Amino acid sequence: MGTQVGGAYTADDDIVHFILGITFEIWEERGVELIRQYYGDDCTVWGLDGITRGAQAVVDATSKTLEAFPDRRLIAENVIWSGNRSDGYYTSHRLLSLATNEGATVFGPPTGAAIRMTNIADCVIEDGVITEEWLVRDNMTLARQLGADPVAAARDMAERRSDDHQAWMDAEIERVSHVARQDGSAQALGARHDPGGFARQVLAGWWTSDAAIIESVYAPYAVLHRSPLRQYSGSRQILGHYDRLKRIVGGAMYSIDHVAAVPFSDNGVDIAVRWTVAGIHDAELCGVAPTGKPLFILGVTHLRCVDDRIISESTVFDDLAVLSQVVPA
Repeated sequence: MGTQVGGAYTADDDIVHFILGITFEIWEERGVELIRQYYGDDCTVWGLDGITRGAQAVVDATSKTLEAFPDRRLIAENVIWSGNRSDGYYTSHRLLSLATNEGATVFGPPTGAAIRMTNIADCVIEDGVITEEWLVRDNMTLARQLGADPVAAARDMAERRSDDHQAWMDAEIERVSHVARQDGSAQALGARHDPGGFARQVLAGWWTSDAAIIESVYAPYAVLHRSPLRQYSGSRQILGHYDRLKRIVGGAMYSIDHVAAVPFSDNGVDIAVRWTVAGIHDAELCGVAPTGKPLFILGVTHLRCVDDRIISESTVFDDLAVLSQVVPA
C-alpha cells in the first residue's frame, strides 16, 4: 500500500512540520510502509483499547483500519509540544478523523456510514523516530455512528482484552491509587507562566466538583469539545459534565503525567495535558448499574487559554473502553 520508498521528513525538520508531514504521508498519501521509517522497531503505543508493540504491529493496525475505512482522512487541529532536537521531543497531536465505513470492523459488517471522531496522539520522538505513543480514541462515538449497541460493543472489547493489556491497566490503577491527592486551592501563577500549576488546578476542579475553581479557570463562555457530536457550552455545563463523571468514578485519584505548552499571540497559550484516573464504578454508566469494579481512564486534554482563562477545551478518552471494564459478561 503506497509507493513511496522513503519519507520526506527527518530529525532536522521543525517538530510541528515533522508531525503534520509524516501523518499526511502515512494516511493521506497511503504511505503505510513509511511507519517503519518513522516508528522505532521496539516502539510501544499505549491505548485504553489495547497495546501495540513494534513498528510492524503499527503497520498492520494501520492497514486494517484502511481496509475498513479506505477514504479515511486525518485533519490536523493542533500540535502542542515540548522538548528540543538534542534531548528529544514530546508532541500532542489532535486530529479530526473523517471516513466512510466500507469494510468490516470489530463492530460488524460494513455500514456505509460516514463517521467523524477525534483522536489525540501523544508521542515521544527521539532522533526523528517515534519511540513511545499514548493514543486516545473516541471509540464510543465511532460505535454509535456505525449503529453498534454500546454495551454489546464494550462486552466484545472486554473479551478481546489481552493479558498484557490487563496487566498494564492493573499496574496503572495501582500507581495512580498511590498518587498524593492534589490540592486545588493553591493559586497557579497563570496558564502562560505556570502551565503545570494551571493544569493541576483544572483537574482538581474536575475531580472535586469545585465550582469556585471551575469559575476561576474557565471563561464563562468556554466550550468543552468531548467529540464532534458532543459539546458543552459555558462553564456551568462544563462543571455539570465533570460532576457526572466524578460520580461514575467513585473515590477518583488522578495523575498528571505530562504537560506541554505553546504560546500564541501576546496573551494566549495552548496547553496539552496527559492524565490518568483510577477509581471505583459508583454510578450508572450507559445503563450499567454500579458494580464496584475498578475503573481506569487514560485521557488527553487540550486547553486554549487567553488571559489565563480557558476559552476552549478538547478532552478525549475512550468511553467505550471505560464501559468495557464494568459491563456484565
